[in-house]
Amino acid sequence: MEVFANEGNVSQDANFRRHLDDNWDSGNREFDKIEGLLDTLKENINGYQEEFDQLKQDVDALTRQINDLNETIEKQDARISKLENAVFNAVYINDTDELPTETTPVSEDINDTHVVDDDNGVIIEESDPTLPHDIN
Repeated sequence: MEVFANEGNVSQDANFRRHLDDNWDSGNREFDKIEGLLDTLKENINGYQEEFDQLKQDVDALTRQINDLNETIEKQDARISKLENAVFNAVYINDTDELPTETTPVSEDINDTHVVDDDNGVIIEESDPTLPHDIN
């Protein structure tokens, strides 16, 4: 790209005209260098834009993974809280749609047994007709 035009006026001194033409040519060469640098800069910017877009996609994927992990953590926290309440506070856990029964099989088994006190401690035995009453 020529920014400066060479002198073509024959009435000027040839040395002066050559001097001006050399200056114009030098100026044009410098503008060509600047134009080349700008082209290189544009290519670099386009390359960086592609890298930036890829990094943005990677960040979006990681953000989705973090959100999934946070959701899993929240579910596990709720499950642990439920289990802690069951173990330490004797809270009934019902993970089904069924309601708990009034009497559980365990309590019925205990009510059908008898307690015998011997020298070694308390022993719970199955229904023994020799004991005077049932445990309630």
